[in-house]
Amino acid sequence: MQSTKVVLPKVTDSIKSGIVAGQVAAWAIFGLILAIDTNLLTPTATQPGTFYKMIGMAFGQGPATDVYLGFLLHMITATVIGIIYMVISNSTRKLYISSIFKGLATGIITGVVVWGVLFLPLNYGLMQPMLNNILATSDPSSSMYQLADRLVQLAGIIFTGSLALHILFGGVLGFMGRVTTA
Repeated sequence: MQSTKVVLPKVTDSIKSGIVAGQVAAWAIFGLILAIDTNLLTPTATQPGTFYKMIGMAFGQGPATDVYLGFLLHMITATVIGIIYMVISNSTRKLYISSIFKGLATGIITGVVVWGVLFLPLNYGLMQPMLNNILATSDPSSSMYQLADRLVQLAGIIFTGSLALHILFGGVLGFMGRVTTA
């Protein structure tokens, strides 16, 4: 009987695969994020890019650059997650993505972990306090106040919707992890 030995990829190959998987997963949810901004939150929808704007605002940028900085940080984060995911998957035999099913399963688990480890602390430790500060210090007729008020009202939808987006992100990440290692 001949045994089949799996040769695990080199770290450099894992990094390359991680960049591809992370970017594809990030772009897969990019359109959904914009659609959610404009459609799901009707009748008083937020502007496209609100998610990215909030990320940029948290880092103290001005209104002209908030969306761009938020988008850039989101894409960088997705790439780093992809790299970490692929390096771990490709260096641990039990986690090696040997099938589409295993890729989807480990990817979805990764998406949920990222939601719990990154999104929840950032949302409740940074974003919600920032929004509450805007409500406490801004003119109620200002557009910033109205946006902050709307986002605070939607906190429950944002909570569950973000979990769904992280699961989707993870599924695409795992699928692409298998495609890039096949």
